[in-house]
Amino acid sequence: MYQNLLFAVKKRILDEVIDGFNRHPAYSNKVKIYHKFPYEERIQYGVLLRNTSASQIRMSADNYMADVISHVRLARDANYPGYSIEWVRENSLAVTKKIEEDVSDQLSPTQRRFFTTHQILAGRGNTHFADNVGQVKVIINGVETLPEFVNGENKIVMLHGAPVQGAIVKVTYWYRIMSDPGIYVIDFTEDNQFVVAPIYIIEDEKVIQNTSGTEVTANLDHQLVYPGSEDLYLQSENGGSPVWLKRDTDYTIDYPTGLITFLIPLEKSFNLLADYRYQPGDSWGPYTFRIYQEIHEAIPGVVICMGRRAKKGDRQIVLVSKYREQQAKIYGGHWDMSLSLAVIAKDPIQMEEMADHLVNYLWGQRKNVLEYEGITLSSVQPTGESEETFIDLTGDLYYETSVDVAVMTEWQEFVPYFYEIRKIPANMHLLDHRQIQDYKIDVNLSMTPIDLTPDTRRVIKYGVTSYERVS
Repeated sequence: MYQNLLFAVKKRILDEVIDGFNRHPAYSNKVKIYHKFPYEERIQYGVLLRNTSASQIRMSADNYMADVISHVRLARDANYPGYSIEWVRENSLAVTKKIEEDVSDQLSPTQRRFFTTHQILAGRGNTHFADNVGQVKVIINGVETLPEFVNGENKIVMLHGAPVQGAIVKVTYWYRIMSDPGIYVIDFTEDNQFVVAPIYIIEDEKVIQNTSGTEVTANLDHQLVYPGSEDLYLQSENGGSPVWLKRDTDYTIDYPTGLITFLIPLEKSFNLLADYRYQPGDSWGPYTFRIYQEIHEAIPGVVICMGRRAKKGDRQIVLVSKYREQQAKIYGGHWDMSLSLAVIAKDPIQMEEMADHLVNYLWGQRKNVLEYEGITLSSVQPTGESEETFIDLTGDLYYETSVDVAVMTEWQEFVPYFYEIRKIPANMHLLDHRQIQDYKIDVNLSMTPIDLTPDTRRVIKYGVTSYERVS
């Protein structure tokens, strides 16, 4: 709304006025609503928005309010204008979903460990993996029991003892329904249409557990790996510094299949892990939209808002992170606005009835609904009446009264920490701007990462999709 403050508020109030008269059986086909006087005809019965004024209320000296913590941020490719999307938001109602799953088919005489279909999350709206027994509910034959431990990432629920044969075992938990972490490239194929090409991000995938040193090949979990995006490393079970493998020296990789071939033996008793990106195939869409429309279905869990600036050939990027992270600064404030509505009729009695209906509908019925949307009606009151000549020859009159609406509304602008992507190709590493000054940021917040030597590991793997962390 901050981009079109007056227009958006006026349109919203007029929509309510139109709806109010359409609901009235005496006026639904009679009263017309206008924004400024129409030139083609004189109004017989109608409501006219004459003028609007506004004054700003500052919340702070520079309008800074807070930081937004979210899974989602908007970015742009440096090669494109990147103004087609007004804003993106996380859809808090489409992040997680609760499920009751019957796992009785896994029963055996000694079975204490049960696997769920989905990874288990910590709770509603919380995308961290469950690691506490209180974050799941286990019911055996209708009786709730507390499990011994839970490993949400590996989909494991361990019980204290094996249920009896024939028991009904159900596990209730939360799982993720919003899009997987990744870079979602949005290309505008028409002024009112776009497609989405997802590039998913995989971090710390366990390729081999407890290496033997005799491995010849291994497979990543996903195919169609983005060329050059992989980082392979060996990690001991008790931590310590990772041992990074070098492409074409330690291994080769077939990107379409995700097959890794080792050129030299791996060290023994390590876990081989991988970070990489993969692009699953064709783009999603096309999605057609209207101006000032929110799109919920294009990227699950993400709300994309279109204004009037969408342009064919443009490209923007929606970044979805694994967890909620510090994504942007919020600047905002309040506006006090006044809208003057003229109620016009040829009959003074009907003019008064129309004005009364308008005041009662806005103030009595719709005030709470508008407040829920961030539009607070401070007052709705009639202010005066007048009569004017309608036809000079006959002396016919029309009657007019004014209804003044005082509104307080909010504006917000989100400024992402990093909003420009220099290169879409993967394996782009960003440095931690808080601790390492190895790259430049210009006044427009554009970044220019420098080349890193192979042994330099002061990098953030896929930092564009999460708040900057040092490896």
